[in-house]
Order: sequence, then structure tokens, then C-alpha cells
Amino acid sequence: MPPFSRLRPYRSPALALAIVLLIGVGVATIWSIRGFSRGTEWLEHTYQVIARIEATESAVRTAESTARAYRLTDNPQQQAEYLAAVPVALQHAADLVALTVDNRGQHQRARQLQQRVQARLGEIARLVELQNRQGAEQARVATLTSSGIGLMQGITVLAGEMRHVEQQLLAQRRVAIAGRASLLTGFIVLGIVLPMVLLGLLLRGLARENLRSRELEREARNAMQALENAAVVSGRLSEQRRALGIYAGLLQSCESLPEAMQVTAQVIGQLLPNAGGRCYAMRASENIAETAARFGWESVASAGRLEPSDCWALRRGQPHRVGAGHGHVVCAHLQFADAPPDAWALCLPLAAQGTALGLLHLNGAQPLGTEDVGVIEAVAEQLSLAMANLQLRETLRVQSLRDPLTGLFNRRFLEENLQRELLRCERRGLPLSVLMIDVDHFKRFNDEYGHAAGDALLAAIGATLRASTRGEDLACRYGGEEFTVVLPEIGREAALQRGEEIRLAIAATTAAHMGRTVGPTTASLGIASFPADAAAPDTLLDRADTALYRAKANGRDRIELARAGDARSASPADAVLQSR
Repeated sequence: MPPFSRLRPYRSPALALAIVLLIGVGVATIWSIRGFSRGTEWLEHTYQVIARIEATESAVRTAESTARAYRLTDNPQQQAEYLAAVPVALQHAADLVALTVDNRGQHQRARQLQQRVQARLGEIARLVELQNRQGAEQARVATLTSSGIGLMQGITVLAGEMRHVEQQLLAQRRVAIAGRASLLTGFIVLGIVLPMVLLGLLLRGLARENLRSRELEREARNAMQALENAAVVSGRLSEQRRALGIYAGLLQSCESLPEAMQVTAQVIGQLLPNAGGRCYAMRASENIAETAARFGWESVASAGRLEPSDCWALRRGQPHRVGAGHGHVVCAHLQFADAPPDAWALCLPLAAQGTALGLLHLNGAQPLGTEDVGVIEAVAEQLSLAMANLQLRETLRVQSLRDPLTGLFNRRFLEENLQRELLRCERRGLPLSVLMIDVDHFKRFNDEYGHAAGDALLAAIGATLRASTRGEDLACRYGGEEFTVVLPEIGREAALQRGEEIRLAIAATTAAHMGRTVGPTTASLGIASFPADAAAPDTLLDRADTALYRAKANGRDRIELARAGDARSASPADAVLQSR
């Protein structure tokens, strides 16, 4: 090359142009990152509005359902849940109004939704107050003429319109972000290609500065790569934060443990698409953790069921990671023999208040970043709290209301509500009858077919009683093979007819057990009525039980009415009758 190239006069302008383009690319990248951040904030705002719409509608439904439960059961706990749900619904509606200030149309709809929520809550409060003042029957009649259904439908329709508008805004903002990303990509490509061409031309006349030019080019490339990596990390962290926010809201709305597990599996699949694993739930009765949900493709096979001693995370009560430079102490439930060379596994215990609830297990063949571990730990913490809340809610609900075998109300529920029903009927001058039902020769049935078959038959009889009673009747499992049915507003004759229908229905009841049909069996019934036989709950139950014993003594499979002067007393015959 000649010492003085013809392109030498253009070196400085070309070099200046290349520098300007590189600076422009950097500035454009920074500007676009800020634009992406603003766009992400708007996306997060839209998701917040949608989540608040869902929360408002859910809170109103919660208030509606708990108020209905309170009006049906008169349970103070249901009343407390209802009173707690009302301010939550109002607060969510107010928050929604505040969130939509930037959008006039949505703000007007939010105010309309707030007014309808207030109207619906007012209607519910009116019905509750009416029941407290005039009784459940008056509240039930008022419910038939109330505008609650229309108000709830209006809330649902308006919430749907707001969600639709927000989803349209979300789509528009995504399109805008995608367009900005395409423009930035084109500009970056142009800003890189053109300087490279200019530098290539300049290198032809810069023999002595060749090494320096290459160093500058390498520095420029590193800077661009660093900016691109920063943009990718920022976008990923923002997406993870958004997904965790949505996940927390979904967990609060889950009504069962399997539902919470499925939601968790879906969220982890979105956060870590290259990982796989399982969500385990602990069965406390057997001290076994069973797979409740699976996600992704598992690079390391894990057992479907495991004991706590099989996992180091459950043993130690803290996360345990193995593979890829993180230790070689492998849990017994993992099979690393057929795993890829770079495979890793992470186990996180799910626990709350010192109680093991389950296990979250992940594995994969691609590296797992520190920020990914933090996200998964946050997921495990939220899932642990949700599992504890769901278990507590289910335990309280089942223990307070239902017998687990038959699905009928339990004895505690009977004792708490019989007094209330008696007082209500007494105030209105109406009768009330109690049916005591006992399955005949049930001990003999258990001895012949086994206790499991006996449980299956009791469950079938429970279903028969549910089908044979009205919505206002109280069908309860009193204990063992003995059942109680409270018939409000029904006297002796009508109770006798209802008892005969129930007796015939039980006599036709069968159950499937171990591939065969067991039953039917007969039942004996005793009936006592208020006010003819007794005025107190305990006395009424005792008179019905005495009539039941008389029915069993007179040959079983029959009905006996309480008689004047009946009183339960222990006798040698009772021991024989109790063998049933």
C-alpha cells in the first residue's frame, strides 16, 4: 500500500461518522431500554387493573356467599367472615377507581362498578339485618323479591367490559413495544454494519494502526454485548416480578390444594421453561409426600412418592442443591445415573409454622442463575403459606359442619342448631319433629362383610337421607350407625309419614364395595315432636331415642312415636339392643 492513500483525506470524516453511529447506537439503546421500562410499567399497570377487577368481583362474591351461609346456618363464624369480606370488597372497588384515573372511560366504569358494589353490599346487609331482626324465614322471602341477582349480574357485566378494555389496551401496548423493538433492532444493525464497513475501508490505508483499530472494534463489540445483556436481564427480571405478582393473586383465589399446585406448576413453567420438576404434597396420616403436579421436562428422574427421610431438604428444613458445582450429596428419591453431565437438582421444602407441608423439586441440564433461585424460593414461600391456609380452611370447614364419611351434618352441628330451630318454631307457634334412625343389625353386618363395607353402606345411607330431606331439614350423623333428622314446622302425623318414606328408602339402599353390592338393610325409627312430647332439645332427643329403642324391642324395621311419660333408663335389655 502506498504511504499516502487516496482515501487518507476521508479517514477523519469516516472515523468521526463511525464514532457518531456507535454513540447513536448506545444512546438509542439506552433510550429504548427506558422506553421498554416505561412500556413495562404500563403493562404492569394494566395487569394491576385487571387483577383489581378480579379481586373486586371475587370479594363481592365472597361477601355474598358468606352472607348466604350465615343466613342459612346462623353461624357466628360465617357472620364474621361476611363482615370481614365487606370492607375488602369496598377497598378493592376504591383502589380500582384510583388506578383508572389515567383513563377517563375506565374511570367512569370503575365509579359505576363501585356504585353497584356498594348497592349490592347494601342489599346483602339489608337481608342480614332483616334476618337478625325478623328471622331467617322473613329474610328468605325478602331474598326472593330482592334485586340482588340483577345487581350481581350488572357487576359481572361491567367488570367484563372493563377487562375487555384493559385487554385491548394491553394488546395495543404490546404491539407498540414490539414495534419499538423492531425499530431498535434495525437501527442497531445499521449502526453496527455501517461502522464496520467504514472501518474496513480505513484499515486498508492504516497499516501501522491496524492493531489499534482492532482493539477499538473489540471494545465497541463488548460494549454492545454488555448493553444487550443488560436489556435481556432487565426484561427477564421485570417479567419474573410480574409473573410472581400474578401468581400471588391466583394463589389467594385458589379454593383447593390441587388447584394451587396446578397454578404453581404453570407459573414455574413460564419462569423457567428449560427446567422440569414436581410439586409434592405431604400426606400427614401416612408421612408420605405424593406428587400433586408436574411441569416441564425432567432431566433427573424423581420418585412419584417419597418419605421425608428420602430428601435432604425435608430432613434439614432448608433448600438442597446438587450437581453443576453445588455438591454431590444426592437425595434418595433422585436418579442421577441416567442424567446429562451438567444436570442439576434443587429441592425446596414447603413448610409453615414448623410443619412440613410438601416439597418443590426442580431439575434441568442448563445452568440455573442466582436470580432464578431467588424467584423459585419466593414461589416456594408463597406456596407454603397458601397450602397452610387451604389446609386450615378445609379442616375448620369440615370439622365444624360435616361428618366426613356420610357427608351429613355432624353431632356438634345438631346440638348447636336444634336449639335455634326450636326457638324459631316456638316464636311462630309451629311444630317441630325429631327422627332418631338406627340401622338394624349393623354389628352383624360388619362382622359378615367387614368394617369397610359397613362404612360404604353408611355413606350410601347418608346419600339417601340427603335425597329424602328438604333444604330446611337437618340430616345429621348422631354417632356410629345412628342418624338424626330434624324436621322444622312438621307435626307428629306428617313426621310419621316422612319417617315411613325414609324407612322405605333406607330399606332399598345398597352400596358397591370391592366389586360387589352390599345391602340393603332395614332401619328402626323413633319420633318425638315439639311441643307435644318435649320443649327442650335434650329432652326431645331423649324421647325420640326412647321411641327408637322401643321400635327395636318390638321387632325392628318399624317406627315408634314418643309416648307420654317416656324416660330413658338403663336396663339389661339395652345392652342387647345396643348390639344392633
